[in-house]
Amino acid sequence: MIFESIQTEGISQLSYLIGDDSTGTAAVIDPQPNVETYVQLSRQHGVAITHIFETHIHADFMSGSRELQSRVGNAKIFASGEGDASYGFDVQKIKDGDSFEFGSTKITARHTPGHTPEHLSYELADSDSPNEPWGVLSGDSLFVGSAGRPDLLGEEETEELTKQLFSTLRDYYLKLADDVIVYPCHGAGSACGASIGERPMTTIGQERKSNAFLQHEDFDEFAKFVTEGAPPVPQHYPILKKINAEG
Repeated sequence: MIFESIQTEGISQLSYLIGDDSTGTAAVIDPQPNVETYVQLSRQHGVAITHIFETHIHADFMSGSRELQSRVGNAKIFASGEGDASYGFDVQKIKDGDSFEFGSTKITARHTPGHTPEHLSYELADSDSPNEPWGVLSGDSLFVGSAGRPDLLGEEETEELTKQLFSTLRDYYLKLADDVIVYPCHGAGSACGASIGERPMTTIGQERKSNAFLQHEDFDEFAKFVTEGAPPVPQHYPILKKINAEG
């Protein structure tokens, strides 16, 4: 198995390359525009990038999916078909439960709305035990010590997204085993979540104990906590959201 984490300096964005050298295939999750990074890594490992996965329509950085697809030639872009998501370019829409295999590793999409309506996370499991994930690419739904903010689509959608986030955290993440590793899309410094921790990864067990977003059993208390802790929305977020949706 091949697993690489790539951090984009300045915006604290994390993307991932996952592959299998026996089949010679690889996937990139949430690529940045500087796609040469992924091309060089794929060459280094002797694999071809065949799949490009997006967790959601990003607001804080320009997605590199179309650039990467153009660069490598035969990769397909897979994006969420949940939450009535629409795109101005060709994508393979995927739903909760759709899965893909890269050698001995199985990647399964899970609908985890709240930060956005269409948001997907991707479970990582061994192919011979697909119902026992050892990791999850959480995108902007769960961070180290934080969670994705639900207020980036405007006041009219914030309440519903807050409800979805509450459900995602309690009904999905808190039901995962403590030893599941969480690989988020952002680290400390990103405005996509409040006070994101500095570690590049975490575990469900660690977050269960220390993440304040996971401590609320009452929705009203949770909603108040989320509202009070959110930093100001950066001016470029709504602009990039539209650009990434159009491709």
